[in-house]
Amino acid sequence: MTTYITTPIYYVNAQPHLGHAYTTIVADTYSRFRRLTDDDVRFQTGTDEHGDKIVEAADREGVSPKEYVDRISAMFRESWPGLDIVPDNFIRTTDPDHVATVQKILQDVYDKGDIYFDKYTGLYCTGCERFLTEKELVGGKCPDHLTVPNEITEQNYFFRMSKYQQELLDHINANPEFITPERYRNEVLSFLSEPLEDLCISRPTSRLTWGIPLPFDDKFVTYV
Repeated sequence: MTTYITTPIYYVNAQPHLGHAYTTIVADTYSRFRRLTDDDVRFQTGTDEHGDKIVEAADREGVSPKEYVDRISAMFRESWPGLDIVPDNFIRTTDPDHVATVQKILQDVYDKGDIYFDKYTGLYCTGCERFLTEKELVGGKCPDHLTVPNEITEQNYFFRMSKYQQELLDHINANPEFITPERYRNEVLSFLSEPLEDLCISRPTSRLTWGIPLPFDDKFVTYV
């Protein structure tokens, strides 16, 4: 049996802390257990290094985003040997092979007609690094960061996520083991009971350059 185990790919807007250690220890422990059962195991961790918050963190320290992510990512990588954690792979989203893979996938999806260009006005939370809907706000503020999001109007590229809603629902209902435990499956089904909005996948380089250039339009980057 082949088993793939991954931690979250940790965001490098701050240094590693106890929560990162806990999560990685759990993943490492499970990977060791699966190896004892003779599984072919791939255990991966790494760092997520693009986006608005990275630029802000780098600005606060007076360095470039690349200098900043190189330093913080190294802190994550150097933390694991001291805890006897040995991942099979440590991925950085700035790695050339990751960038190339993202661009290939986006080009394939674009060529199939599932990415389109449109104008959008929305409430953008820098902390979440995404647009929020009115119903997600509490008292007009992001419930996670307690800040009032900025209203932004701009042109961006969108993935036709709504196109796949029914197909995804049918698959989950036909395959109960697709999402486990059951409470999480029910959570996803509840989320999918409302119409899915298409997903904004880009940021214009006029606002953000620290991302992966879209292969079909170099005036935009992606990192989501």
